Amino acid sequence: MPVVLVPLLIVLDQTLKLWALEHLDAIPDPFLPGLYLTLVRNTGMAFGLLPGQAGVLAWVSLAVGGGLLVYLARARPGGLRETALSLLAAGALGNAIDRIGRGWVVDYLDIGPGLWPVFNLADVCVVLGVLLLLLPSRRRPRAF
Repeated sequence: MPVVLVPLLIVLDQTLKLWALEHLDAIPDPFLPGLYLTLVRNTGMAFGLLPGQAGVLAWVSLAVGGGLLVYLARARPGGLRETALSLLAAGALGNAIDRIGRGWVVDYLDIGPGLWPVFNLADVCVVLGVLLLLLPSRRRPRAF
């Protein structure tokens, strides 16, 4: 089931980005308490690092996302680890599509002007995937 998450999340990510391009601008628009919608064209990566390096970052994102897909195709289905890796793959590939197609990533989620960099669903997938990987394993150690 986790591998099925990858295309679903990529389609949702790209759909939301297209919606943002059509309906948002650079002026923060209140959406929910503590959440604004703000269109940002991100030519770098998280926190404004490596601005203007979309080409290099596209290849890195493709390599990470593609490598995770290959791993997931060979892994046992199910499990928290596979879900986490599926989230990471979807996030990497979602942003790679932007970098390749536009030369920049569409960001639109804003938790408050100036409080945190504007981000998108692909970024959320990456963060959730990493957090799931950091959860302690509930497996019992093998007895010898």
